Amino acid sequence: MSTTKKHQVGEEITSICTKCKLALDHTIAALVGERVAKVQCKTCGGLHRYVNPASAIETPAKRAAKQTKIEQAWEQLIQSAASKKKQPYTFAGSFKQNDLIDHAQFGLGVVTERLSWDKIQVSFKDGEKILLSKRRVQ
Repeated sequence: MSTTKKHQVGEEITSICTKCKLALDHTIAALVGERVAKVQCKTCGGLHRYVNPASAIETPAKRAAKQTKIEQAWEQLIQSAASKKKQPYTFAGSFKQNDLIDHAQFGLGVVTERLSWDKIQVSFKDGEKILLSKRRVQ
């Protein structure tokens, strides 16, 4: 005999709300086979994918491990670009790969790639960002 409960649309279930960021009561809005696919939060009314509260317990640890790896990669980039003079970031600035930039909000970063004529990818301590460059300020 199976202990797995079969759910039905309209039934109440506990899910992690992707807006509220809490385990709250939801109403099942859609099923894919027997799997709960979409739920609606009874608190905020948001409609989103079902997030099992039991599996979400690991998320902070995984997030911390990922952040540590990002910070370690950033520190290596900063050390490799340490001999370069840091440039303040501006929209109109011209930057190339491995340039060291100082952004007002994100802090110190290293240009990892020029994506197009007006976009650069920059690695910061809290992750990679895509920024504008060579833009005329009017």
